[in-house]
Amino acid sequence: MSGRPETADRLYIIDALAPFCDSLSEKTVNWSKVPFGSLERDHTLDPSICRRVEEQLRIYADRVAELGFNAVTLDDLAHLSCFDFYPESLKAKIDSYRAWYTRLIEICRSRGLAVFITTDIMFSNDYIFSATGWRDPPLLHLLGRSLRRLFRRFDHVKGVVFRLGESDGKDIRKDIREEFHSRLVIRTPSQARRYIATLLGVFEKYDRLMIVRTWTLGAFKVGDLMWNPRTYRGAFGGIDSDRLVVSHKYGDTDFQRYLDLNPLLFEGNTRKIVEFQTRREYEGFGEFPSFAGYDYERFIERIKEHKRFAGAMVWCQTGGWSRFRRLTFLKDSSVWNELNTAVTIAMLRRGLDAEGAIREFCRRRLPASDPELFVRLIRLSDRVVERLWYIPEFSSRTLYFRRTRVPPLLWVFWDRVLINHAVRVTLRRFVQGRREAIRDGYRALYRIREMKRLARELHLEEDQFDFQYDTFKILAIAREYFFGTWSPGLGERIEREARAYEEKYPQGFVIERDFSPLRIGKNLLEVVFGLCVRTRSRYRLIDTLVIIRFTGWFYPLVKNWQRRRMPEFARRQAMGIQVLFK
Repeated sequence: MSGRPETADRLYIIDALAPFCDSLSEKTVNWSKVPFGSLERDHTLDPSICRRVEEQLRIYADRVAELGFNAVTLDDLAHLSCFDFYPESLKAKIDSYRAWYTRLIEICRSRGLAVFITTDIMFSNDYIFSATGWRDPPLLHLLGRSLRRLFRRFDHVKGVVFRLGESDGKDIRKDIREEFHSRLVIRTPSQARRYIATLLGVFEKYDRLMIVRTWTLGAFKVGDLMWNPRTYRGAFGGIDSDRLVVSHKYGDTDFQRYLDLNPLLFEGNTRKIVEFQTRREYEGFGEFPSFAGYDYERFIERIKEHKRFAGAMVWCQTGGWSRFRRLTFLKDSSVWNELNTAVTIAMLRRGLDAEGAIREFCRRRLPASDPELFVRLIRLSDRVVERLWYIPEFSSRTLYFRRTRVPPLLWVFWDRVLINHAVRVTLRRFVQGRREAIRDGYRALYRIREMKRLARELHLEEDQFDFQYDTFKILAIAREYFFGTWSPGLGERIEREARAYEEKYPQGFVIERDFSPLRIGKNLLEVVFGLCVRTRSRYRLIDTLVIIRFTGWFYPLVKNWQRRRMPEFARRQAMGIQVLFK
């Protein structure tokens, strides 16, 4: 990679979620935002917890600033916005949050870190709903008022990061535990443009940055904003302001492998930020090595000299639901999350190549270890994840359903391994080299033994490699079900392995298994796949006239018909699978 110096005004933002998560008690954690309910006792901020968060933030801010980050994100606008129609108790709570955030912001500023506040469009509670009727003009007016008050109160907040294509989960009672939640408001590109253009005036007046994330989950006409040039132009076209920055995930779906760099990064004249995830939510959350640096090296080489490249946003803790509790740079931190984070910022800011950054990290973080052996371990781990965690023949395919890119990874979802007939028939539809896929999985599995031997020489904890081996072994056996011949004996073997795994690792991955066949014939399945799944992003005529328009009507019928087959987490956690049909 080029070692040319960076542009001075580029932003290198990292999430500051970890310091807020030391007091979590839930078994499964929603890592999408600060768990505000855990900071409170009797509906008000707990002073002892606040002091602990401040202590953790000081440690965290020191670490990320030392690595080269110059900004952090803090959640969220809702807890800093007070309105006249709120009851006195809620006003008092928000006043306490405002006072506390003054201290938090100063901690970050004293380390040379600019602060951005995050928000969904739009946050809500019963009082906001009553005041606005959940209608556009009053909602937009309320959001503008909230921003003006934020900027007047907090001189040192550099800007706001907007999430417009995602919201809290469908079941609010299970998803969060306090007053505020968010709902999807933006449904069309023109509506997105109206919100952006209107709110941008506030940012220009107060000389702050408006960062708009294009991440969407396929809901409504704006659901393809992250990859569709036409939708992108409808939302951002004609808006010219140096106060606007558009933020893209590096690919055209969530943070996974086998993706190309999103071409919309080069669309238009607006400044762009690229999002990277270093605590890989679909690759183990840092419980075992899952190195992202080789992919990121390719992407950074292409974007770094782009004239509209404004910087990067790195998620080192944020993303997904899981039972895994490591806090990056803090409590029981994952060396693998730290590695990904350090390598990413070193490549972005100092032009190091991936392996040069690995060696540098090893010398600093693991001074007793041989950097060359550490590089060898990372190369092996990268190969194992690519060949066994993913299934190359499927994962390298480009498939779309309605407004969404089908993820390269369907059989692992956050902290769950899915072994069921729906995944089986999908994979068999698109993978022809089935015997080779089974053999390739076991060949990759055996490499973890060599990784454990290297870990011993590097003085690393060996038990995490035992956990990795046992987890990946479940995936290797699952391939026999996905691609081999079904027999009751195979089902019993998978059951035995899954039960033994869950007994050995009660806080490990959940193994969801269901071998009962779908109530739909093979020939009909072929027709469904042919009609509904396309191999390029551009919509076909049948997508425009039929699939997008009518599949939403059929979803409630399919859901009731196959309710037993649809895992609870897919319907309840986050926004739920139903969002794909809106």
